[in-house]
Amino acid sequence: MVKSRLLLIRPNSFIESTPPPLGLMYIASYLRENLDEFDIKIVDARIKDFSFEDIEECIKEYQPEYVGITSLYVDSPQLHRIAQISKNIRKSSVVIIGGPYTTSGYKQALKDPNIDYCVVGEGEIPFKDLMKSLRHKLKLEDIKGIAFRNGGEILYNGVQAFVDDLDTIPFPAWDLIELNDYFYGKKRSLENPVQICERAVSVMSSRGCPYGCIYCHNIFGKQFRARSPENVIKELKYLISEYNVQEIEFLDDTFNCNKKRAMKICDLIVAEKIKLKICFSNGVRADIMDEELIIKLKEAGTYRINYGIESTSARIQKSMGKRLNITHAREIIEKTSRHKILCGAFFMIGFPTETEKEMCKTIDFAAESRLHTAVFAIATPYPGTELYRQAEEKGFDVGRQFSTVGKVSVNMSAVSDEKLEKLRTLAFRKFYFNPIRCWRLFVRVPRKVVLFKNFIEVVRVAFFKKELYG
Repeated sequence: MVKSRLLLIRPNSFIESTPPPLGLMYIASYLRENLDEFDIKIVDARIKDFSFEDIEECIKEYQPEYVGITSLYVDSPQLHRIAQISKNIRKSSVVIIGGPYTTSGYKQALKDPNIDYCVVGEGEIPFKDLMKSLRHKLKLEDIKGIAFRNGGEILYNGVQAFVDDLDTIPFPAWDLIELNDYFYGKKRSLENPVQICERAVSVMSSRGCPYGCIYCHNIFGKQFRARSPENVIKELKYLISEYNVQEIEFLDDTFNCNKKRAMKICDLIVAEKIKLKICFSNGVRADIMDEELIIKLKEAGTYRINYGIESTSARIQKSMGKRLNITHAREIIEKTSRHKILCGAFFMIGFPTETEKEMCKTIDFAAESRLHTAVFAIATPYPGTELYRQAEEKGFDVGRQFSTVGKVSVNMSAVSDEKLEKLRTLAFRKFYFNPIRCWRLFVRVPRKVVLFKNFIEVVRVAFFKKELYG
């Protein structure tokens, strides 16, 4: 049987960080292993900095029967444009979309006549089932995890059950991307803005988060599911042997949710003599971290850890559903820094009913802490989140195009839009323009050119109200 051509695309956008598109790569590897009837190509327009004309040329050259596009909410306009381009080139092509944007708003997405199907939630199984049904002209109505139009009606059978054993999912299709684009391209290949090595990639060792933060898209569900330590180590060895990878970042939501597993991964890295620089760019949960695990992570090669703090107000912590133990978090920041690990944190201001006093308390916590870096965002109710539901319920205008978290989109706090943005720029100034912190950063960050570039970014945000890495 002749294979059908499937083109998987990540759109270009203003987003600076460009780790490999793991979602598309997992989709590709799972499809190859379970339904080897497709010739698959991945185009990452973000890392290649492709224009729409460049993408159009790729589609014309490849002539795919099927086009799969993924996007976040902020780059969804690009997704819709690519869908239109695909249909203009080949009207019979089937356009399938997925990712956070689709999961949070498949009904809105399907208003676009250029989109045929949406994959909602964790994508491997629904995408495989959909492709099998399309390829063999089977019934679609019973497939969970997809949405599509049937006449004037949108059909959706609910979310597909999550994969419990993540070891059954093959490694991402690393062979379908050109890793040199990430190692030596214009954009950085990690979420981490102070990466040490050029040959660096991202890895996910677990999915799901058991916590109830109202700003989270929650694509992978509330149950923590993890790859076995042995499976993770196998992929790390593969990346080293095949691509000479020298640094990895873990993009797990809660890598340390299972301490015993996290410790074993560290022990195996040491025992197998795996030499990698390791960073945790997502917000590791601070109040379930302890010094024993910090030491293990350091021994395994960890040089940077970020913690998700968000707010230091007990009232806001409760209302946002995070319920972080701030006292313990402060101690963990101290211990992480003491063990000579670059320590960063994420903060948010502008939660529903949050006062200026509560926001200033969070800013002061960050400024007075031993943190090396901090990112301050404005709480934004993206579609599909509990925060969005609350905003909609309270009558806020949620129909607009959302900005990034550096600008006010929907303000549910107790201060004005102008005040909220002013407090954010104040936070960056108060945190970074501290001579002691600047010196600690200079000592701890090995690549001084990278440090200088990041300092310029902070100046842009703190004094000119620009987007961070925008």
